[in-house]
Amino acid sequence: MSYRLKIQLSVLLFCFNSWAYAGQRLFQVELIVFQQQAPSSEIFEQIDTEISPVARYARVSRGSKTLQNVYDRLRRARAYQPFYYQSWRIPVGSGSVSLPIDISGVDTDLNGWIKVQRGHLLHIIADFEFSPPASGAESLIYRLTEKRRVLLNDVHYLDHPVFGAVVKVSPVE
Repeated sequence: MSYRLKIQLSVLLFCFNSWAYAGQRLFQVELIVFQQQAPSSEIFEQIDTEISPVARYARVSRGSKTLQNVYDRLRRARAYQPFYYQSWRIPVGSGSVSLPIDISGVDTDLNGWIKVQRGHLLHIIADFEFSPPASGAESLIYRLTEKRRVLLNDVHYLDHPVFGAVVKVSPVE
């Protein structure tokens, strides 16, 4: 291969590489998960996990927590028991879906992940399972799976009869 062709290929690869990273943007994702105490007439029978194994999770950095007042209000309310609150920063390419952020709690009975999809509109894709401690028989697993369009800096609520989640996605400057 000629020297000139090598230089042209190097310049071309540099341009494609720069173009690929130019579309990435950093977002902060905040998540609060809480148990609801309200009675429900729905019947749940799931006793085994239905979340597919994830081969690779996103590399995230710790984000700041701007929803502390929401967490505190949930904690004071008798109808809710918040048990998980985390914040991450994650890069998301234009027109792509992030790798999943692992939300499996070490000290909680929470399993699952959340992703950010960035296209013409912004979405979060969530798949969580919650298994509260049971008295007696087998513990039931409650699953919340949802894809939701989100607006930047708005607080969004994901609902399930047994537990819920509050999510906020913000751009990082």
